[in-house]
Amino acid sequence: MNLIRLIVIALIIYLLIQIVKRWLANKNAQASSQQDKLKNMVRCKVCQLHIPEAEALQRDGDFFCSQEHLNLNSEQD
Repeated sequence: MNLIRLIVIALIIYLLIQIVKRWLANKNAQASSQQDKLKNMVRCKVCQLHIPEAEALQRDGDFFCSQEHLNLNSEQD
């Protein structure tokens, strides 16, 4: 009886450890994914605002934070 109780307790502890490991791995994966998105920052040519490259508008190698700034730069050229 005591051996069965010990095995059940050990199994519960093992399962809890596995759940916590998966949760931490998932949390770390999400954090690194967000950091990867923020690594490639570019500067708007008009207002000098830094934005993620994935969100920036690009024309002729220059980056812009909005359509308005892209149009404003086109009018200046």
